[in-house]
Amino acid sequence: MTSIERTASPRFKRLITARELHVFFTPSEEERAWVEEVTDSDEHQLALLVALKSYQRMGCFPKAHDVPDQVVEFVRRAVELPESTLPVYASGRTAERYRSWVRERCGVRYDGQAARGLAEETMRVAAASKNSPADLINIALEKLVEANLEIPRFSTLDAMASTVRGQVNEEILAGIRGRMTEQERRRLLGLPDVIGLDCKTLFNAPKQNPGRATWSHFKRLKGHLEWVDGLGDTGKWLEQVASTKVADFAGEAEAQDAATLKDYTDDKRVALTACLAAKARMRARDDLATMLCKRMAAKAKKAREELAEIHRQQQEIVEALIGNYRTLLQHVDEEGPAQRARARVAALTKEALDALEGLDEESSAAEVAERLDGKVPPAFLLLAEGLMVQSNGLGSLLSAVDKLGGFEAQYAQIEKVSAHHGDNWEVLLHGHLKADRPVMFDLTDVIELKATSEDASVLHALAHAKAHRTPARDYIPDRDADGAKIDISFATQNWRKVIRDRRRPGYFVRRHFEAMVFFYLAEELRCGDVAVIGSEEYADWSEQLLPWEQVEATLPEYLVEVGLCEASEATPFDGRALVAQLRRRLTEAAAKADGEYPDNDEPFIDPETGVPKLKPRRAEKPRASAVRLEQAIKERMPERSLLGIVARTAYWVEWWHRFGPASGNDPKLKDPFGRYVITTFVKGTNMTYAEAARHIAGVSAHELSVAARRHTTVAKLNEALTDVVNAHANLDMSRAWGNGTTAAADGTHMDTYLDNLLAETSVRYRAVGGIAYHHISDLYIALFTHFVPCRVWEAVYIIEGLLKNASEVQPGTIHADTQGQSYPVFALAHLLGIDLMPRIRNWKDCLTTPCSVSRAAT
Repeated sequence: MTSIERTASPRFKRLITARELHVFFTPSEEERAWVEEVTDSDEHQLALLVALKSYQRMGCFPKAHDVPDQVVEFVRRAVELPESTLPVYASGRTAERYRSWVRERCGVRYDGQAARGLAEETMRVAAASKNSPADLINIALEKLVEANLEIPRFSTLDAMASTVRGQVNEEILAGIRGRMTEQERRRLLGLPDVIGLDCKTLFNAPKQNPGRATWSHFKRLKGHLEWVDGLGDTGKWLEQVASTKVADFAGEAEAQDAATLKDYTDDKRVALTACLAAKARMRARDDLATMLCKRMAAKAKKAREELAEIHRQQQEIVEALIGNYRTLLQHVDEEGPAQRARARVAALTKEALDALEGLDEESSAAEVAERLDGKVPPAFLLLAEGLMVQSNGLGSLLSAVDKLGGFEAQYAQIEKVSAHHGDNWEVLLHGHLKADRPVMFDLTDVIELKATSEDASVLHALAHAKAHRTPARDYIPDRDADGAKIDISFATQNWRKVIRDRRRPGYFVRRHFEAMVFFYLAEELRCGDVAVIGSEEYADWSEQLLPWEQVEATLPEYLVEVGLCEASEATPFDGRALVAQLRRRLTEAAAKADGEYPDNDEPFIDPETGVPKLKPRRAEKPRASAVRLEQAIKERMPERSLLGIVARTAYWVEWWHRFGPASGNDPKLKDPFGRYVITTFVKGTNMTYAEAARHIAGVSAHELSVAARRHTTVAKLNEALTDVVNAHANLDMSRAWGNGTTAAADGTHMDTYLDNLLAETSVRYRAVGGIAYHHISDLYIALFTHFVPCRVWEAVYIIEGLLKNASEVQPGTIHADTQGQSYPVFALAHLLGIDLMPRIRNWKDCLTTPCSVSRAAT
């Protein structure tokens, strides 16, 4: 059974604010006149008004005992009936007649059979992609309201959702099982079985944490990908199954352990494990791509740090190279061993040539024998001695180089100096990729990459590097097997210089070429220009776009909704119209700023320097009456514990109903309210389950762990947060701070466990962890929170947080710090109808561009 609180089914909540009473339960003058005309007593008048306002608010008639007393009392006071008046009917027929009048007045017809038929049909279609009974009920309610049909009782809809979902799920699971071979089914059924002496199973392997982006984890994760791919062809198993359905089934399997999974039937266990394997394959590819990007970013950072260190050590390296050059010059100087050997070799060679004078290559053997007297002459001995002396002279040079560290060390120092002179860190990157090179090549063999645009030059360069992966030669040709030149237009000028050697035209320096390819592969993955087939985070974004025909049909309505176009405009709104509109608005804004400048005392231009400045704002001191009011409120406000606050909000707002098992049914816990409240408190305060069990009576660490692992997800936490935001926004006091149209975005550093893929070292905060990026409404409540890495530009998450905010508070203006500056984010915010207002760093140094030919921007 599904709890009514987890659905959009009409009901009276525990917390009804004064604003809700005035907005939804105040009878109009027309309604009061109508009720007075058709009723014959005060009791009937109050009963009909309560039924009318409840039906208008809920879409159905609540039972008399379900209507809160405060609603009845508010309606009675609104029509000024006596205090003793109660909403009662003279008979059942009277009540039925009044309900008919209310339906007629509200334009709703009562047809139970049609309503049930429409609800069942809607649920059956939605169950192909939705798994939660609450979602099925909500979709059916929406269709019933559109059809102007009275909503059936919740128990009817709940039983219908359970039946329909069971039937549809059985069909889906049977299809998954039918597309497997017997061997594949046995393999999946064997995952929860204990193997080895350590009494562990393989069921937890698909759920493993990738860990930090280290070389060992990178290598292990690559092996994990091969293992999950070896489980079977999940694409074939899950053919024609909605991705949301696969995610729900995988979430249900992931929430179980090996022991509880065996409680399922074999058929359902196979299907759930198949969905878990499919998600594990996607997650493994996501983690590998993320790890590749992080590894390359870390290696590039080390190369830059090495270049910075070379900057600091430049003088020492230059002095060492000068000293080495002096040593070599001393060996070849006039008094050096190389010059002495050269003179000695010249003298000996002259004596040998004088002894052989008159002989040439045409001399006969008899002439040579007669001249040499039939034996080895001293001339040949002198020539051999001269060659030895020459060899010793060259050896002295080699010995001098060896004493200086060898040729490789000298070349390395020269390379560092050349990198410094060119400010070129790229030449140093290959040295940091030696350990990662085999794994990175193996990774590109395991995952399938695809270009998301027509430019596939990076993937072509990768294929060329893989073709010359072995044997590892110093140089590889710059043309492919077909003789076509490798396109490296994606690389910077520095990279193009690094991968070339002037001594070897027509070739690339292999180690630098590979470093360049992997560096740009990581960049393309991060930017979405290269996709990983079978991935989720790195999937091809172009395949997720709506067909243009579908977009074109809804575009006019969207343009009006976001304020880019007026409803009365008949001219088509295209790119030219958008540019013209922006120029017009910027021109008007510049003119307005010019016109208001004399009366605006905050910005001013320094007459001496000509630099524009802003006067700092200083807060006004609070008035004495405000201080006394604050003190009086603090004295009257009772002291609450944090656990008490969590429990009270859970009771009044009922956010705890969002939690529950992955199946979507109500929890079978003895006290779900208490368990969820304590679990939320424990996780929110970052306590361990064991610590909480020691200090909180009546609960064990295992019970808290089960509630957190099996009944709580990020999606459910966001739903609970949405309930709290909506309840807060309905409070009258929250409107004293704002109206909900403005929000601010900012990040806060949070410590995390080191062994996870998200943890990074923050340069700004100088600590390891992540950034909790919050969207705070002007109603003083957090709308949405992202947990993002430290090294990303926070602006990219501004729009995502607004789009994922599912609460009733939908701000149209967003303020941010300097991390909110971004040209793409500015453009997207404008197209989405969002006013992005970040703080502009060093705005006085910014260059402005005229927005039209006739007028320059101020």
